[in-house]
Amino acid sequence: MTITLKTKFSVQFYEQITKKIQNDELLILPTETVYGLAGNGLSLKAIQSIYKIKNRPLKKKLILHCSSLKMVEKYFELSKDNLIIAKKYWPGPLTLILKKKHKSVPHILTQRGYCAVRIPQNKFLLNVIKKINKPLVMPSANKFKQLSPVSAKMAHQNFKTSNLTIIDGGKCTVGIESTMLKILNQKIEVIRYGLIDVFDVLKKLPHFKIKQTSNEYFPGTSNKHYSPIKPLYINQTSVKKGSAFIGFGNAKKNEFKNLSLKKNLKEAASRLYYYLYLVDNNALFRSISVAAIPNEGIGQAINDRLKRASKK
Repeated sequence: MTITLKTKFSVQFYEQITKKIQNDELLILPTETVYGLAGNGLSLKAIQSIYKIKNRPLKKKLILHCSSLKMVEKYFELSKDNLIIAKKYWPGPLTLILKKKHKSVPHILTQRGYCAVRIPQNKFLLNVIKKINKPLVMPSANKFKQLSPVSAKMAHQNFKTSNLTIIDGGKCTVGIESTMLKILNQKIEVIRYGLIDVFDVLKKLPHFKIKQTSNEYFPGTSNKHYSPIKPLYINQTSVKKGSAFIGFGNAKKNEFKNLSLKKNLKEAASRLYYYLYLVDNNALFRSISVAAIPNEGIGQAINDRLKRASKK
């Protein structure tokens, strides 16, 4: 396995990456959300390889990453309402569930004719997709249900026995997976919470209703998910012996880390997975304790991740 620092944006560098993907090889690439295990989104061979290496059930669909609205509209139906939201939030950490319209999109990625689609914000990744001129599938670079990586080192630890090239783009700026919505029939169906608040989306579609869902076919919907190796306890109020306390807001004596002393939820989200990873790799602690997080805005996404991660 090799880790390549993303320092040179040479034509040759992009050609090497493009060639690997065109040959149905998998790579680990950075996004603004988490590091992804990338493959050609139109290649059944590459898609099957991703499912196999991640130990991911076939019913769990993958997100197709495009470089532009033009590419999205080539392969998927972008209704008037979805276009309003796409223009507002793309490129960015938002995934929309869109109807497939191009036969080259493999059936394995669809659920009743619908696919998960987004345009990422990471400029390096956008350039790679433009060079390939095809959507990429890029689930988080982890084994199914395990902690998502926000650095190249974390991704390497997840797949250290595999011969994968990892492009090191530094720490992910968002740090948690994208908000995932299905906008259809005057409803905004919330499949997964993320950085983008569904109530902000509602401001652009004020006559729509928000609908909670238990859709199990798209990413991030398993009861147990995003899990560190060590036991995780949430909504904790005190520092316990043998447990690494991850605080929020006012610091506690002997806490391990603090997600945000300023109570900034965006900052907390960007640090969450990395701090869980640090505890997993610290022999001084047997478990992880996390303070209560306000359940508002991106706090809903943080609590969603913590709740799933803490399931036995």
